[in-house]
Amino acid sequence: MDEICTSTTFPWYFLKDTTFLDEPSKYNNQTSFSHVLMMDYEVVSHEYPYFESALKIISQQAEQPFTDIYRARLGLLYPDGKAHHTPHVDFEFPHTVALYYVNGGDGDTHFFENSMTINKATPSKGRMIVFDGLRKHASSSPTKGVRIALNVNYKPRVS
Repeated sequence: MDEICTSTTFPWYFLKDTTFLDEPSKYNNQTSFSHVLMMDYEVVSHEYPYFESALKIISQQAEQPFTDIYRARLGLLYPDGKAHHTPHVDFEFPHTVALYYVNGGDGDTHFFENSMTINKATPSKGRMIVFDGLRKHASSSPTKGVRIALNVNYKPRVS
């Protein structure tokens, strides 16, 4: 997956703010690059076939139904010298997050309670963390190179 994401032909899209905020935050809107594979349960990327088998494995390991993938998004961060980005939740409804670290770059994921960091997950290539999507969290940029993560949001489908 690392080779696909770092290929010169892989399309990355610029974000003014890593957390998709429309207005400035006290964290100074950290820019990044993104590639959305799925949104609203639908495939939205021509690159999706390269990731489908990985998404099936991630779903199995996360103990989540593959058919419940609400969004799958790749994020690429460059060094920015900040402690972390804006604390947030991906969506305001109940969901589960599986965060898969694609490469070996650093850049912890911070977890918050009452605006204080209470826990951190340090990336390593192939590591995955699964957590309640309503838990406030924030990415941080690597100190060198790039940090690439695949963020998969699961929301049970309503029949």
